[in-house]
Amino acid sequence: MAEGTGGHLLLLAPEEIGDSAALLTAFDSHRQTIFRLAGSLNPGVHEFQVPIDSTVDSAVFSISVQCLQVAEVIPPSGGFANREAVTDLSNFRAERMVIVTQPERGVWTLRVSGSGIGGIVVQARSAIGIGRVEFAAAQSAGFVARPSPGVENTVRVRVSGDVTDITASIVNGALKRIAPLPRQPGDTGEVYLSRFTPGAEAFRLLVVGKDSEGLAFQRMSAALISSR
Repeated sequence: MAEGTGGHLLLLAPEEIGDSAALLTAFDSHRQTIFRLAGSLNPGVHEFQVPIDSTVDSAVFSISVQCLQVAEVIPPSGGFANREAVTDLSNFRAERMVIVTQPERGVWTLRVSGSGIGGIVVQARSAIGIGRVEFAAAQSAGFVARPSPGVENTVRVRVSGDVTDITASIVNGALKRIAPLPRQPGDTGEVYLSRFTPGAEAFRLLVVGKDSEGLAFQRMSAALISSR
């Protein structure tokens, strides 16, 4: 349900629920999704790369794994220069959240080990964002929240902020690419339009590009989208 609605998987023990308000408040105040995946985590150490662009003034890094062993949030420089800008919520058995004000620009690393069901999310406050993803099955049809199965759909999403070199794709819940979404010829405005035929697998929209300083940015739709 959390994946399908864009909610959050928080694996909390009953006695930890009373201390979870800070987790929920952090998500609510950081509306743009930069990175998100969920599923079963195989034993061993896993590393995930997350680009933080120049417009991010605050970021939330959340790691929730059923049998969590290691949950490290590593800036591009390898360590936090200003610990006062970091709120580390690590007093939960299966959840670690790190909130960073004015995070270092560049590629961050999330190092995770454990096993079982898990979810990893990075959300931000940023001038760059994507709006609601909408679909239309025919030229004359209106745009709706869910694509029509088995036929070509037009997909529409608004991208805000000073950005260039935008490309989009659809990815599954484990962040594996399903298909590219080439921009329609001649479409250069802040509304990104493409066409695709959805399959049976639920997906998210992933948008990447460059910010005004030439740094890579990444934004995703939070909810898994299905044509069924």
